[in-house]
Amino acid sequence: MAVKTPRASNLELLRVLCMLLIIGDHLTGQGGIADYSTLSSSFAFCLIGCGSRIACSVFVLIGSWFLCEQPFQTRRPLSLWLSLWLYTVPVTLLCALGGLPVSFGTLRWAAFPASTRQLWFISDYLVLLFCAPLLGRILHGLPRAAHRGLLLVLAVPLVAYPTLFAEDGVVSDLAWMFLYEYLLAAYLRRYPDNRLSRLLRRRSVALLLGIGLPLLNTAARAWLEWQGQTDSKAFQYIAYYRTGLGTLPNLLAALALFFLFQSLNLGSRRWINGLAGTTLGVYILHQVPAFRDFLWNGIFQAQAHHGSVPYTLFVIAATFAGCAFIDALRTRLVMRPLYGSRPFRRLCEKGDALAAKIQPCD
Repeated sequence: MAVKTPRASNLELLRVLCMLLIIGDHLTGQGGIADYSTLSSSFAFCLIGCGSRIACSVFVLIGSWFLCEQPFQTRRPLSLWLSLWLYTVPVTLLCALGGLPVSFGTLRWAAFPASTRQLWFISDYLVLLFCAPLLGRILHGLPRAAHRGLLLVLAVPLVAYPTLFAEDGVVSDLAWMFLYEYLLAAYLRRYPDNRLSRLLRRRSVALLLGIGLPLLNTAARAWLEWQGQTDSKAFQYIAYYRTGLGTLPNLLAALALFFLFQSLNLGSRRWINGLAGTTLGVYILHQVPAFRDFLWNGIFQAQAHHGSVPYTLFVIAATFAGCAFIDALRTRLVMRPLYGSRPFRRLCEKGDALAAKIQPCD
């Protein structure tokens, strides 16, 4: 009987840190707590909200790193879709029953949450998961030079254009960037002797790009926010480099953080792995449209603590802890029994069989 290898906690810790960065950006952008009236306050709140898009790319890179070398499992996208639906529907109904303003459009979205852009990361990640067999077929037997050439060609509309012009351009759907990051992660894993990997394995370079680039963007954004120059061309570039998933600074920072944490030797820490397993649930729960305003200014009264950095950090930690606890309960009480049910197993078997016809085995 094969012994299951304990999951290393280095990249799992990175996933936890990335979720904290995402919550920080959502709180400062949605909660009305951020204050840009002084340079110090502006820098603090810009720093708290600086890493959301980098964190999204890191999530995709981590997932793609393992997906590209594993056979497709229907359980992954099916579990994520169920997690999305089992949060949006009950939470939205509870908000409506509790007297919160919930429109018919919000109720309709809750029933079909993957069909809109309100939780764009989950929707696009589902696209990536469902495309994994096709991507595997494309990459199967693809020569290294052709793989590299494909990355370079796709980099023109997905990376080069957004970086140069600070706008999305022709290819604006972020699902395309997720697919590109999958192809990039597959290349870096299959050909570890490539120049980019060798460069990013140098800890000084990884620190410079992974931490230095976000800090540089934060300093520039904080200064422009403080000066009230949010309509300037410089702010357009700085703001886009923070939020544009395909911009070169974001992509390099995400890759650098990935390699930096990959080089850590933390062993297998059960508590880290447990927290990391809740991250996508935390993302969904704290961003359910009917609930998020109540979370920030009903539960935490963020606007009443406008400009308070310590309280902002407390809210970020409390949001993660509370949502993680709820997600752990949901997994234990709902998802595990569901995974063991006969309909779920049969659906996964059929999906895996279909994917095996698309994705060739080495």
